[in-house]
Amino acid sequence: SSGINAEYGAPMQYVGSDTKLQDMINKLVPGLTDSESKRRNDFYANRGLSVPLNGNSSRPITPNSQDSEAAKFPPDDGRTWFHTNDVKISLCIEPVKKEPLIPHMPMKYIRCSMKLKVEHLTKYIKQKTLIPDDLELTCNKKTLSEDVTLENIWLDTWKRKEAPMTLFYNKKK
Repeated sequence: SSGINAEYGAPMQYVGSDTKLQDMINKLVPGLTDSESKRRNDFYANRGLSVPLNGNSSRPITPNSQDSEAAKFPPDDGRTWFHTNDVKISLCIEPVKKEPLIPHMPMKYIRCSMKLKVEHLTKYIKQKTLIPDDLELTCNKKTLSEDVTLENIWLDTWKRKEAPMTLFYNKKK
């Protein structure tokens, strides 16, 4: 074992309940859901605890409540932060020094997933700086392709130097 992590994925991210299997079991064993719900409610009642809620809904779990996608994810109110298990990278994003008319980013240091593509980072920079023109990103004086991930840039162009990885943006010529 070399100690090098070859896969940065998050295998537990894709684990979920199997509703088809649960439906088959409920048909094979009549009353199973009702008895499990009753035992669970009795368990919490005997200990003087309130029954936990189903996901983010405001009602207790009952035998007839359906586990839907809408109940798993709350509506985005703009303040919600989602955490992923992706490997993160620290970036320093600055305009090219020879262009004084290009606005600076409000926060030049950001931390994001290494799976982020240059295309998405360019859109983010355009939003924050309000530049209407197309942008190009460079790293070590090499123009970056739109479909390259930050992981590829860190490995190939940045050559695994110390963080933060510095990227420069400029108007496309």
